[in-house]
Amino acid sequence: MKDVMLEQHYRHLQHLEAAINACALSVNLDAAECITTLNPRMANALQQPPELISGRYFRELLLPADETQWARIWQQLRTGQSIQEQICFLLHGNTQLWLEAAIHPVMGNDGQLTGCLLIGIDITDRKLPELRVMEDEQYFRQILENLPIGLQQFTPEGVSVEMNSRQRQIWGAQHAFLGDAEYKWLQDPFYRLNGLARMFEEARDTGKTLKREILLNYAEKNYGNVTRLFPLYYEATIFPVTDRHSRMANYFLILDDITEKKVAEISLQKSERLLDNIIENLPIGYIQFDNFGFIRRINQTQRFFFNSPHPAARRNFNVMNDELATRFELDKLFLQALEEGNPLRVEKKIDFSQDERWTTVGREVYLDLTVFPVIEPVDKEMIVVALVNDITDKKMQELENVKNQEFLLQTGDIGKIGGWEMDLETERVRWSYQSYKIHDCEPDTPINYEKAMRFFSPESQPVLEGLVKQCIETGKTFDAELTLISAKQQTKRVRCIGQPGYTNGKRTRIFGVVQDVTEQSAIEEALTRNTELMRLFFDTVDMGYAAMEKDGKLNFLNQKAEKMIGQKVEMGSNIFEVFPRLSGTVFYARLQECIQQRQSQSFGIYFSKPDKWYDFLLTPMQDGGISVFMRDITESRKMQKELRKANDQLSNLNKNLVNQNKQLEDFAHITSHNLRAPIANLRALMQMHNEASSQQERELYLGMLHEVIKKIDETLNDLVEVVQIRKDVNVEKEKLLFAERVQKVKDILLVDIETSNIKITYDFEQAPQIEYPRVYLDSILQNFITNAIRYRSPEREPELHLQTWRENDNIVLTVQDNGIGIDMERFGNKLFGFRKTFHRNKDAKGIGLFITKTQVEAMGGSIRAESRPGQGTKFIITFRPE
Repeated sequence: MKDVMLEQHYRHLQHLEAAINACALSVNLDAAECITTLNPRMANALQQPPELISGRYFRELLLPADETQWARIWQQLRTGQSIQEQICFLLHGNTQLWLEAAIHPVMGNDGQLTGCLLIGIDITDRKLPELRVMEDEQYFRQILENLPIGLQQFTPEGVSVEMNSRQRQIWGAQHAFLGDAEYKWLQDPFYRLNGLARMFEEARDTGKTLKREILLNYAEKNYGNVTRLFPLYYEATIFPVTDRHSRMANYFLILDDITEKKVAEISLQKSERLLDNIIENLPIGYIQFDNFGFIRRINQTQRFFFNSPHPAARRNFNVMNDELATRFELDKLFLQALEEGNPLRVEKKIDFSQDERWTTVGREVYLDLTVFPVIEPVDKEMIVVALVNDITDKKMQELENVKNQEFLLQTGDIGKIGGWEMDLETERVRWSYQSYKIHDCEPDTPINYEKAMRFFSPESQPVLEGLVKQCIETGKTFDAELTLISAKQQTKRVRCIGQPGYTNGKRTRIFGVVQDVTEQSAIEEALTRNTELMRLFFDTVDMGYAAMEKDGKLNFLNQKAEKMIGQKVEMGSNIFEVFPRLSGTVFYARLQECIQQRQSQSFGIYFSKPDKWYDFLLTPMQDGGISVFMRDITESRKMQKELRKANDQLSNLNKNLVNQNKQLEDFAHITSHNLRAPIANLRALMQMHNEASSQQERELYLGMLHEVIKKIDETLNDLVEVVQIRKDVNVEKEKLLFAERVQKVKDILLVDIETSNIKITYDFEQAPQIEYPRVYLDSILQNFITNAIRYRSPEREPELHLQTWRENDNIVLTVQDNGIGIDMERFGNKLFGFRKTFHRNKDAKGIGLFITKTQVEAMGGSIRAESRPGQGTKFIITFRPE
């Protein structure tokens, strides 16, 4: 009977297990969180066969998303409590798996936790939408809370339900909305007066969305002891929101601050009234036409000028068909302004005596007319405005001035100041008014050749006499600057110009001009002195300076600049010719920017041939020229370069320290991880050996102990090799040829290469050599060739291709085979791990790629891989030689 009950109980358990496996995921964990058993649904969720999962650390496959929750669960399990709650795990490190989980502890005889059973229903498809809904609700609530406009919710009775932060700011902290739950704002006299309450009631009665501008409240601003009130205008929008049954459930109020806009509109209205007043009181006439030519407005200045009658008595005038307007082509002027759309300014001579129907001017006048089209801002119609200025008096004066300058135009043909003429037969001299003034003589004083010559200084007289004699004898004109002593004993510098005059082909006179150039001469002398002073100043300045024209012509150059150029420079030379090193630099482009933008340009140029750095400053001058300042900054640049080099060395030292700390952390993790399990096995085997009852059983355990100790010894040797690599960061480097090192490794692996029949090719043309430790490079190449042989595909002949190239200051090496490849999605993050293997190759130890990565990173480089199952593997190594 007992056996039958046990059989029934066993069948019941089998049915229960089958039911659990059909709908739930289950897994047994030991106290160290390692997987002991799992059902097929859990293995399917982990996407691996059960035999590869059993014994692995649970967190490697399913990482708890909430570490705090998982720690709390294990704390409760250790006390013997069962757990039932929703738990999120990360599958492959990023894919969420939500379980409605029940976790039951398994306690030992000593009351200690020995493991647990986790049974869970996959609720991911339900949980993720719930989380998204919660996130969306929180997201939109944040948007509403941070809107730049106020938003407030009301019940149909007008009770405030909720508002965002901007709405609370609009009402103010003291408003009844925020402190009085019984506040009935629809009865508030202020909101009934400004229309907000009636607006709400209208929206409630009609169900429509309403939008209006309202004066909501006033703000106080203090100016010393004076407090002023400023109105605050808002655009209010009230709209209803219906529920699922299309009933009005809530009303929302939106308040948008339009105070600035409203104040601007009011200010614009004031400005329009002010403009109207300004137009009416303009000192010139103002006439406004519509686009058909009818007068719409005339200001008081125009009415006074035309003696126009009052608008009520004035006849209707149209510029397009009025007889006077068409006679003087005012209609064409009107049409031209309309068609071209541009302002026109003309002078018109109009005889108003020919028309007295709308003006009583009754005379001929000159008008300065400015006619331009304008779009009327309200009606958007095109109008034409004419500004009328009476310039009759000014015009008459200009005509008089033209007559008075006929004599000046005759002497202006020669282009000088005072005129003179000498009759060769009588030697009588005639001067113009300005010539008498230059000589400080009274006008109309009789002058002859001898008397005229006595005004010149003893040094200038023989010069002038020789020029006059030559002009008389040969007819040659002359132009000379001489010294004159006037009748008032004032010394002056004058410019005398003379040419012969002929009568019937015979020279009968000499005439010309005399110009007082005393001030110009003084200016030239001062300019000469200033130039010398400027040269002395700029020669003492410790920088090069040059003044030049826009085309590069040099007007001035100090000694420092000539020293920089390396030769003596003649004034008038071109800077690009005397300083050819400027060609092909940014100097010309910056010079054009300085000329076009009229702004100073500062820049530096490096000249490779003399190994010099110069700083340039180009500055535009008022006369159109360009000032060029040059400074030798070579020493400063070299100091900066040395400082950067020192900073780089310090930065590299810091990086090495950080890298060493990281390596120590990695080593501690590897040591603890890879030695923990073997040591635990040793402890367990020793215990079983001590508890064995027979000599044969104890010998069996001793053999197993030997194997475990052998594995520990291999692991320690591998770790020692890694430590040595990371320690020898300053291992000696030498210049190595990639092709030679590959051949060296091929010689070492000759038997394996011939046995596997692998084809090894390489292309090292772009980067044939590298400065690197020989032992490291040989080890790296040997590991890659060995891996290509070990993990070759049985479906094709094995091939391996190596290639190098330069990338910035680095050298990149790629090693690509056509072997069985690696599943990077499953094993990519563990590819270079210590003792990590991904194929069932009996020779695989999982140390080769780890050693290679350690060697590359010890020298500051990096390594990564690209691979797909069945399509081979490509390793990319970046060497960073110092």
